Amino acid sequence: MARLHPSYLYLCLLFLTHCGGGEKVEPVAVNLSGESITEVVAPEVTIVQARLGQLPLRRQTNGNLRARREITISSQIGGVLTLAPVEGKYYRRGDTLAVTDLRPVRLAVDRAMAAREEAAFRHRDLLLRLSINLPPGDTVLPRLARDNALIQSGLPAAEVALREAHYALTQAIQLAPFAGRAAEVEAQAGQLVGVGEEICTLIDPTSLEAEFTLLEQEIPRLDQGHRITVSPLALPEVKIPATLDIVNPRVNDGGLLRVRARLGNTGSHRLYPGMNVMVTIAGHSDEAVLLPKEALVLRSGRPVVFTYDEESARAKWQYVSVLHENDEMIAVGEGVEPGASVIVSGNLNLDHDARVIVKVK
Repeated sequence: MARLHPSYLYLCLLFLTHCGGGEKVEPVAVNLSGESITEVVAPEVTIVQARLGQLPLRRQTNGNLRARREITISSQIGGVLTLAPVEGKYYRRGDTLAVTDLRPVRLAVDRAMAAREEAAFRHRDLLLRLSINLPPGDTVLPRLARDNALIQSGLPAAEVALREAHYALTQAIQLAPFAGRAAEVEAQAGQLVGVGEEICTLIDPTSLEAEFTLLEQEIPRLDQGHRITVSPLALPEVKIPATLDIVNPRVNDGGLLRVRARLGNTGSHRLYPGMNVMVTIAGHSDEAVLLPKEALVLRSGRPVVFTYDEESARAKWQYVSVLHENDEMIAVGEGVEPGASVIVSGNLNLDHDARVIVKVK
């Protein structure tokens, strides 16, 4: 069977179009090879206006709770403990935490008092002897003679020894320097402890703070007094307000700074030092061009935003530099000017200079 030439088919289609016996037939465009030509439909897109503003930022990082007022109570003198702290017990300021056997130090005080009395007796005896040898008519010893008698008696040294004995007596009784709970008790009543041996740790539960790290680039946007939120990982529904107040001025090898934030009212929640927490820091970026996050697409691994040119009804892609982002918006530093029409939907498969149709909201 002979094959018809493509141009002959085209003429036949034109004839059928105009001579269809009254029945309307839609024209179909074909090329000279006999293939139909499909008309490209412009995609529909949605646009918004780029604007200047400060992007709300929220940074989250992990940290730990610690007590700002936390000290280790150690034995100041050696001896046997007659009273030891109770783990977890709350002590008011000035309450007795631990007591070392007082008998040896009290005996030392008694010895020092006796030595002082002996020295005082020698001092009086020396003064009496010197006064007997005074020339007739003199009733007052020279000052130099009185000073020599005082030193020879040993009274000044005896008085110092007595004060040392009294001080040792006070060191045998450990008092709470502030209100808090005893933790990590290392010694029990009846145990022999040496000088400097740890007895317990005293923790002030009202001085809790969150300790965490931040990148050095984030510090310039934070000041002391900045408000943050702390949530214990064990109680994620609990949101505790906190105030940033200490920034360690040293950056570690990883480019991180150690930061502390003082916790506000913790309510009735039981929080303890060492608990893991999630720290949320809210802030704002510097003024920049703000766009919805949907406007950003990637082309060859680079961030791109499509703008809409109203005169040509075409999409124009623009390379942008993303400065900051949150869950909904991005802040760009270059590539898009404020007031530009930015495509936020229908942009995933767009090409540069593609014709588009803007949806009417």
